[in-house]
Amino acid sequence: MAPAQTCIPVPGTTDQVVLVSGASPVLDLAEAFHGIFDAVTSTFRFT
Repeated sequence: MAPAQTCIPVPGTTDQVVLVSGASPVLDLAEAFHGIFDAVTSTFRFT
């Protein structure tokens, strides 16, 4: 398993985060998975 996690601070708080996690069972593609995961989670926005 190739796990990935991103913690995103909740605006207006000092002690809360959103934890976004995912995993890929394909170890040969772990580097690509991490790149895509980072790209997707970097678009996270609170509305």
